[in-house]
Amino acid sequence: MLRNAKRFIYVTVMCNTERMKRILIILLILFSATFSFSQSDSLEFDKKAKDRFVIWLIPSASKNIYGIAIGPVGSEAICNRHYTKYSHGLNLQIPGQGFFQTFYINKMRFKDFYANENSDSLSLQNTFPKRAIHNGLIISPLGTFTDQVNGISFSLWMSMGKKINGLSFNLLWNLYKQINGITIGFVNHTAATKGLQIGFVNKTIKLKGFQIGLWNKNEKRSLPLINWNFKDKKVQPITAPMPNSL
Repeated sequence: MLRNAKRFIYVTVMCNTERMKRILIILLILFSATFSFSQSDSLEFDKKAKDRFVIWLIPSASKNIYGIAIGPVGSEAICNRHYTKYSHGLNLQIPGQGFFQTFYINKMRFKDFYANENSDSLSLQNTFPKRAIHNGLIISPLGTFTDQVNGISFSLWMSMGKKINGLSFNLLWNLYKQINGITIGFVNHTAATKGLQIGFVNKTIKLKGFQIGLWNKNEKRSLPLINWNFKDKKVQPITAPMPNSL
């Protein structure tokens, strides 16, 4: 009787051990397959994201392009990457995205950035990830949609984006959130400008510099021919009403 009980316990333990072994083997196979797939996907991702030199086609998922970047539109057209794509040197976008940006003109509500005058909303905007940044000269017949340009932007139609550090010459329209430098065009429309606007119509919500054109508007005044401002608009402190005493 005791011998049969021992045999039963032994068989049960062995069966459970074999079952555990099978489960462990299956889990190991699944883990290995997942790891191999992840490695393969990571290698493919890194392959697309690696730096390019001399000349490369855009739009591209490459993190950096040094030299000449050429293509129909910029790398900001690739939206499914968590990193910023840079180009350094000459960026040629033929024909460019300027034609399609015409439909965004009436949708750009720059005053929303300063709805709360007690906080600098544009400083917060600068912390948001940018899809593409170009350092150097960017040229396009119809215009560009590059998030940030450090250098010169030139087109015969219009360009829009988040920030320009340098010169932006677009024959029809400059539509940017923040300008540090000079904008030249038939219409210049920005949320914040530090520098100079030259055009028939110049409009900015926050100006430190000059505006030269047929009509110039900033937070302080609206004037023909020339306008200026170098002082921040004073914000009146908001006092909360006193609660009624019981």
